[in-house]
Amino acid sequence: MKLILKQYLASLKERNELDAVLPDLLSSMGMNVFISPTRGVKEYGVDIAAVGRVNNLEEKVYLFSVKSGNLTRETWNGNSDQALRPSLDEIQDSFIPTRLPPEHKDKPIVICLCFGGDVNSGIRQEVSGYEKRNTRDNIFFEEWNGDKLSELLQQYLLKEELLPSSSQALLRKSLALLEEPEISSKHFSYLIDETLSNATDSDSVASSITRLNVCLWVLFSWCRDSGNQESSYLSAEQALLSAWDKVKNHYTQRNKASKAFDSILDTYQQISDCYVDQCLIPFVKLKYGLSHAVHSPCSIDVNFKLFEVLGRLSIKGHWVLEALSQSYALTPPIDGESKEQEVLKLRLREITNAINLLVVNNPLLLSPYKDSQAIDIGLALILLSNNSDLDSFVESWLSEIINMCIFSFGSNAMYPIVNNSYEELLEHKNKEKDDEDYKKKATEASILYPLLAVFCSLYKLDTKSKDLEKFANENLKHSTLQYWYPNQYSEKSMYTNSNIHGSASTNFPMDRKSVLKHILQECYRSDSFKKMSAVVKEKSSLVLTACRSYRYPVPFHYLEDWLELTNDQSQV
Repeated sequence: MKLILKQYLASLKERNELDAVLPDLLSSMGMNVFISPTRGVKEYGVDIAAVGRVNNLEEKVYLFSVKSGNLTRETWNGNSDQALRPSLDEIQDSFIPTRLPPEHKDKPIVICLCFGGDVNSGIRQEVSGYEKRNTRDNIFFEEWNGDKLSELLQQYLLKEELLPSSSQALLRKSLALLEEPEISSKHFSYLIDETLSNATDSDSVASSITRLNVCLWVLFSWCRDSGNQESSYLSAEQALLSAWDKVKNHYTQRNKASKAFDSILDTYQQISDCYVDQCLIPFVKLKYGLSHAVHSPCSIDVNFKLFEVLGRLSIKGHWVLEALSQSYALTPPIDGESKEQEVLKLRLREITNAINLLVVNNPLLLSPYKDSQAIDIGLALILLSNNSDLDSFVESWLSEIINMCIFSFGSNAMYPIVNNSYEELLEHKNKEKDDEDYKKKATEASILYPLLAVFCSLYKLDTKSKDLEKFANENLKHSTLQYWYPNQYSEKSMYTNSNIHGSASTNFPMDRKSVLKHILQECYRSDSFKKMSAVVKEKSSLVLTACRSYRYPVPFHYLEDWLELTNDQSQV
């Protein structure tokens, strides 16, 4: 375990990674952190400052200057502004005389050289000489290198009674099987369950989520080093949802539990950013780029992966949109947008443009093979509906999906079916297509066609609405057209998928004049959605993440304002 943690620490970047782990570690050691990493604020060489006792010795002030990886000649005293020696000089010349809080001035001061790796042998003599020359009556130096940090992580964040040997074994298995992402993430899911299972009160929930966050960072650092992000993405998604299920009853303004959750949410965002930026966005502009990257001669493999990628890209967009909306609510852009709002707006535009290019350059996204791919389509359409500049693309995409579904059904090709497994889709591909009994069984229910009908009505695609209505009346009389809504049991099971939940509205009307009225009524009746903890606490993207991960249809409540407006206009 120590070797795993040391490799993890050595791989961390200085900003937002190594300096994000340290405050949690110091707090777990019983120290009071009075300076945390802050961007844009000059702290004269000090990244983190804490006061407390280590190993029950006298109380001291610990001033940390943090660097990433190994301490080399360049990072010790090179030309970089981030070199360590100038930071240590600043601490002694400026921070201690002028910035140290008065209540700590009479305490011994320990200046900590903190880095995730080791000191290179070529500069060991220089570092030791510097420490010896500058040690005086009340100022001392300590090296917090990868060995020391990994020991402290084991002792205070992953100590035996908190992360037992069985959990450590699960983490090792997850790391060893990174090349088999589904198996790796499965072992990590066992680790999630075991780590969070006994957390009940606010303090134990905070502690458990913090330990889980460290484990997730270890997994992410290994995935990043190996160039395979899949296991970390799947694990981060489940860790986030499971952590919310534990913390939701303790989530208040800036308590320990809420801080721990916000920390693991930041980790999830960094992992999903890394996945999207490295694995998707660079390739969406290439014709058939992501289709070819699946490396399979079978269209089913390619179809499965493309729709999964569509869902992941859309979820990232929803999180950015939520952050942007909250920023606008907190700081209305009356005199222009803030820098944060501009960054979020550009990021949102980058993601929505990537969805556009993904569909245009990978035509299999016009042909859903599984009815459940309505979930990924719904995530994308709800996101894109917030940008009127993309209306023409959405209308074209909707029209082509409807055309392909109708044509595939009529020509007995790969029309959408209720089955989800690869084996069943392969059998469907090779099935005698004129078998009407099979055809009815394979399309005995659908959430896809109701979803398409709703968006056709919202975008006023009257011709396509008529085509869809005619198709349903002529070919889907046997099918249970339906949609799913959260109910009173959803809050308990939504974030962990512990049980079946929600309600379905059957007899879904495909009549374009009735469809909006129908789903508005269902949204009003199923008010459980608005009472869900993630919605109440303004983290409704958690519900969308759970829908993508556990394969539940996206609630139409996210469109409620648009539905009401469109429905009112249709009645004028």
